[in-house]
Amino acid sequence: MAQNRRLFFIILTILTSLFAQAENGINSPYSRFGLGILSDQNLAVNRQMGGLGYALRDKSYINLLNPAAVSSADSTTMIFEGGFSLQNGNFKEGATKINAGNASFDYLAMGFRLKKNLGFAMGILPYSNVGYAFSSNETILSPDGDTNGAFSSIYKYDGNGGLTQPFVTIGWGITDNFSVGVTASYLYGEINHNVSNEFTDNNISNRTRQYNLDVSSYKADFGVQYSGKISEKHSYTIGAVYSLGHDLNAEAQLIERKITSGTAEYSDTAIFASAINLPHTFGLGFTYTYNNKWTFGADYTLQQWGESSFFGDNIGSDRSKISLGVEYNPNKISRNVLKRTRYRAGLYYAEPYTEFNGKKGCEEFGASLGFSMPMTSNNNMNNNRSILNVSGQFVRINPKTEGMITETYLRLNIGVTFNEFWFFKSKVN
Repeated sequence: MAQNRRLFFIILTILTSLFAQAENGINSPYSRFGLGILSDQNLAVNRQMGGLGYALRDKSYINLLNPAAVSSADSTTMIFEGGFSLQNGNFKEGATKINAGNASFDYLAMGFRLKKNLGFAMGILPYSNVGYAFSSNETILSPDGDTNGAFSSIYKYDGNGGLTQPFVTIGWGITDNFSVGVTASYLYGEINHNVSNEFTDNNISNRTRQYNLDVSSYKADFGVQYSGKISEKHSYTIGAVYSLGHDLNAEAQLIERKITSGTAEYSDTAIFASAINLPHTFGLGFTYTYNNKWTFGADYTLQQWGESSFFGDNIGSDRSKISLGVEYNPNKISRNVLKRTRYRAGLYYAEPYTEFNGKKGCEEFGASLGFSMPMTSNNNMNNNRSILNVSGQFVRINPKTEGMITETYLRLNIGVTFNEFWFFKSKVN
């Protein structure tokens, strides 16, 4: 037991270091809008089921999408989860196609029971990610159309950063059927965007624009769950969540420069106080379980970004998301590891949360397929607790405005759940 705990802390230290140093795994031009590409607050099981989670409830894994689910924590174990992803993205604009690969370390979380009906979880997750670099060229002819006097205008765009949220969650089972929970997060990070317009004609001044945002604030999420039985083989859970919307009190800067022959001859800085708002978010979910083998579920989420602005003029748009998921667990107590494996699949659709030039941004479609397999071949309470979580995702980001880039991703998510048998007291006769 002591050896297992030492191994656990070694792995925790390594994974924490990896998370701090990891790239965000984003290479999308659409991350230059708003707060970047939003990261749903889901772990391995949720990803396998299309982002489903408001009404999922199980002591064998951590579900952060509804804080009330943490109240289901087992009385004898400490659960630790870490996950990373590999992806290949295809970017298409007209007849032009580009492929890019990325990797990211995605999350760390741990959970355990504080006392009867009171669960606790903590960890760190990304909230949004920014990462892109691209350019465009334009040839400018002389007024009389003489190609000898032509020169080039080059626009360069790049950005990086994102927001991160360490969190703590407490879930309380008020009755055997009804639970409540709350998650408190510290939201922090920097987002930087750079735009430059350079000319090959030295007589024309180059121009640059630099957007900087520094966030240090809080985030609060609340959830409830109710579970019931229709009959011996039929059960259900209903879940609802709310995330508090508020002003982040984040200061944004826009720095504009005019550069001639390598020397800045003009510079101006605009300050946008309270430039960003977190949206009020509402979610509702339902799951139905048959014979402890099949689970079907659906979630609906509404994020009210419509009242948000970004750097003064980038307007938000209310975002809806629908998730559908299914799980099949052949036999929880079988000695056959494949029969104890849980198989999952899911679909989701999400609307954009930003507008481009008065028009909505990109809608997103996704499909996932995965499994959670015990990492040992025998089934007993001492070695059936660590789980390998693997899922494949297909994601398509489709712009609602013609002439923009369509993105398609193939993503491999890998996570490990260490379910250590820590709090059991042995009885000596």
